[in-house]
Amino acid sequence: MSTHTIKNRTLNTAKSFLQRCLGVFIIWQLFYMTIANSLETLEIVTHRMPETSERIGNAIQKCRDGEQGIDVPGVSSLIYAVDKYGQFTEQPQRWSLFAPNIRNQSTFLALELRFDGMEDSLWLLSDNEPLDTKSFFRVGGNRLRGIEQNLEINFAFSLDETEEVARERWREQIHEKLARDSEILQAWVALRVEGFLKQNPQALQPSEIVIHVRGYEIPSPDAPIKDQAEKPYEMAIARWIPNQEYPENVLPVEAFDPVTNQFVYQPWESE
Repeated sequence: MSTHTIKNRTLNTAKSFLQRCLGVFIIWQLFYMTIANSLETLEIVTHRMPETSERIGNAIQKCRDGEQGIDVPGVSSLIYAVDKYGQFTEQPQRWSLFAPNIRNQSTFLALELRFDGMEDSLWLLSDNEPLDTKSFFRVGGNRLRGIEQNLEINFAFSLDETEEVARERWREQIHEKLARDSEILQAWVALRVEGFLKQNPQALQPSEIVIHVRGYEIPSPDAPIKDQAEKPYEMAIARWIPNQEYPENVLPVEAFDPVTNQFVYQPWESE
């Protein structure tokens, strides 16, 4: 057998092996996409059925943690493998487009700048927030707007929820948001204030900065235009005092407590 024939056979064998590997990868990828999207869809669809959603969500989470969440042979291990594969290849399937859980508010961040010895404060509204809620268009600045959207909180009432219960829930929302994103929030505040002072060299350095959420209720599609809110509600979420030294065991911003309507220190999540 000639050397040329041996080389051809070797190349053909290698080519055939690579083709099989590619085929296996494609089949697995299609299988992964099907399972991962089915799990995500199941969790989203059941959101409107709280008891069922909680039960299914807990079972799937146990599987993802490597526990026996679903009592069917092999299913827990399959969900665990699919979840880890998605994390490892950085292609987790997360549905968060428009439906079925559409928000009923549009929210925007705003800064209230307070100054020593002055009663009046100055507000810096978000570039996202429209001056005319019935007609607005945005071009550019997507990166900053994207950061703001990730820092916003929606203060909506759940169905048949009392204001007392809602404010308890909002307090937890603020706590969780600051525990997760306080450093990003503080950097965003510093960036906005720095930009303001550059544009207004004569302005004083604020002694206190309050971060607010301004929210507009979104009416149903068939609601008359006259029923759309002209003015947003306002809810503080945090306060930052630039020259204040915060204790080491608390976040460098104070959380707003909507139950007591006070700003309070919030310990680090590990505390």
